[in-house]
Amino acid sequence: MPAFSADLFGGLLAWLLTVMVLSYLVRDNPMFRVATYLFVGVASGYAGAIAWHNVLEPGLIDPVFQRGLGAFADVTLLVPWILVLLLLFKLSPATSRLGSISTALLVGVGSGVVVGGAITGTLIPQTLAATGTLNPAAVTPTTGETGLERTISVLILLVGTISTLVYFQFTARQTSTGEASRRGWVRATALLGKLFIAVTFGVMYAGVLMATLVVLSERLQFLVSTIAQWFAG
Repeated sequence: MPAFSADLFGGLLAWLLTVMVLSYLVRDNPMFRVATYLFVGVASGYAGAIAWHNVLEPGLIDPVFQRGLGAFADVTLLVPWILVLLLLFKLSPATSRLGSISTALLVGVGSGVVVGGAITGTLIPQTLAATGTLNPAAVTPTTGETGLERTISVLILLVGTISTLVYFQFTARQTSTGEASRRGWVRATALLGKLFIAVTFGVMYAGVLMATLVVLSERLQFLVSTIAQWFAG
């Protein structure tokens, strides 16, 4: 057995936590729950420490210590302090309504950032990329497809995009009997879009499953190699 050291203790702890997590493959048990509680606790503590050192301390605490109470004359410091104090009222059910202002502001700003990021970081770049791939004469560097192969790829992309968008079109006209009904070509196109969505979800699930298997194999290899090192040392 190797001599005790910090690296040995860290490896032993990692080995033990890995076994505790993998014990869930047998059934749900206290060891797995302890490992998940530790993970959530450490992640929460790390997030709290980052929030304190990068947001709260430099933005709220340091200005007060540097400039004293006169710092509250600055609106950009006074308003965050008021919102933080209101947020503390959420700790008590009797005064939780006073913290709704801060909570609503956090949710609104967070939603705005998420939606704006999704539009500027995902929707617009993906739209521009899809538009660029509609050129049959373009050459894909990774596959080298040109001519007929490129045309087929463009058609599949175009049909899949249009049919998927039609699937999320929920308006329908009212028939003489008073029932709402889609037109025939809309229903057929939506059915095709549903097929594309199903294939997409299948590919995504396969990717997640492959990634999980890679992580599992890496953890199993870690367990075996760690035991081998202990006995070899």
